[in-house]
Amino acid sequence: MQKHTKENGNVVYGDLSRQVNLKLDFKGKNNIIFFAGGSKNINICFYGNNALAFIGNNTIISGQQTAMSSDSVLFVDDNSSFGGVTIRPFEAKNIIFGRDCMFSWSTVVTSTDHHLIMDCNTNNRVNYSKSVYIGDHVWCGMEATIYKGSFVASGAIIGTKSLATKIFYSNTANAGIPAKEIKNELFWLRDSPFAGQWTKEQTLKHSNIPNDDFKFTYNKAEFLSPKAIEEKLDSLKTAFEKLEFIYDAIYCNKNKNRFAYFKDMPYDIPLPKYENKFKLLKFEEIKPTLTTQSKSVASQPSQPSSLELEIKILKDKLISKEQEIKNMKDKIEKQNANMHNLENNYQKALRAKSHLSYKLGQALIKADKNRYKGGYIKFIFEAMKIKREHKYN
Repeated sequence: MQKHTKENGNVVYGDLSRQVNLKLDFKGKNNIIFFAGGSKNINICFYGNNALAFIGNNTIISGQQTAMSSDSVLFVDDNSSFGGVTIRPFEAKNIIFGRDCMFSWSTVVTSTDHHLIMDCNTNNRVNYSKSVYIGDHVWCGMEATIYKGSFVASGAIIGTKSLATKIFYSNTANAGIPAKEIKNELFWLRDSPFAGQWTKEQTLKHSNIPNDDFKFTYNKAEFLSPKAIEEKLDSLKTAFEKLEFIYDAIYCNKNKNRFAYFKDMPYDIPLPKYENKFKLLKFEEIKPTLTTQSKSVASQPSQPSSLELEIKILKDKLISKEQEIKNMKDKIEKQNANMHNLENNYQKALRAKSHLSYKLGQALIKADKNRYKGGYIKFIFEAMKIKREHKYN
């Protein structure tokens, strides 16, 4: 495995050639990002110091830039995909994702309220940040939020537009604001009727699928208690110490039921024993150079902050609205010009109708229609009348 040493003690572990569309920005010092294999669309900014991001193999994280603050940890295990997510591990708290998680677009996972809330009587803060733990094979629907202090156990579903704020048990479906359990004894699959463009026959074929892979059970001897993980991470001082622990105790733990949890099961229990496998890894030291701009993380331009991105989006919307207004003005001016032309044509028609030759012609046509009833005799007198009126007008 490669070890890329950057400025200010920042380190990147992993083969950068396997990271597709990678964007990293180190604003602080002594931060670590570890790539266990290949990834896609990773976009992380380390705003503070001593933070750790661990990205599993075959992981896709699309969405807003992930913002890492000082002493925080982000762990995403293998085969997880995020269609459009905002991840915010702030205030030295942690966000942990298990294997094979699937998050839809416009989802949010945050350890903080982003602003302080204080008690009026004591002036004490009441909204401290809390870590978020998400088990294996968890599905989060579009526009849902996993909020600080949540533990979503393996196999659970968080429904569209829901707000998760507590513990959600394995193999359950949960929805609402705040989210609550609406059904249990369920499992979900990644098979997509839309992606496969299913026919009626294919729908019928998928009406029953024998599969025990995602039916979880609680095993006290295997359970990785979020409370025990949190206590261990709090006891570690450096990003490297946290990396060793995360790799050995969580990433190398392949037990199916490590994050499986159900109602009334023991929660506050110690971690299972684990082997120290990180020290067995061999690293190829790679120093930063200016000749590898296409692959060097350090040579990439710094990425805009979330606020800068929001400002850019608002500016783009403003420009779009201004163009719409200009197009509308042009359309109105064109319509006014057409109305002016119609008015001119109408006035010309009125003048033509009042012309002597027009009136005499109309009288002659009328006389011709009544020629057998003395129409032409009447025309002579009508013509004399028209000439007199025209002369005086």
